[in-house]
Amino acid sequence: MKINIKSTLEKIANQVFTAKSADEAKQIIVSHISDSQVNDIDKNKMITDVNALKNLVAVQRYLANALLKYEGLGTGNVNKTAKQAAAETENE
Repeated sequence: MKINIKSTLEKIANQVFTAKSADEAKQIIVSHISDSQVNDIDKNKMITDVNALKNLVAVQRYLANALLKYEGLGTGNVNKTAKQAAAETENE
């Protein structure tokens, strides 16, 4: 049996990347993050950051970068688990 677990950001990526406007993409992210179990510090920072973005490409870029950061997929973290990368990020 294969278990398919998706991160909270991965669940909305397709909707954000197919959004027709920056406002639509922002609303998808903010709504989803607000209702998620992301820790409060990251949640508040993400909502503030997303609301400050001015165009659709910037919102989509933000989501792509957030996926890389919070999923531990950045180039410096290729051989680390998401938990290891997150632990190092918290210490920075």
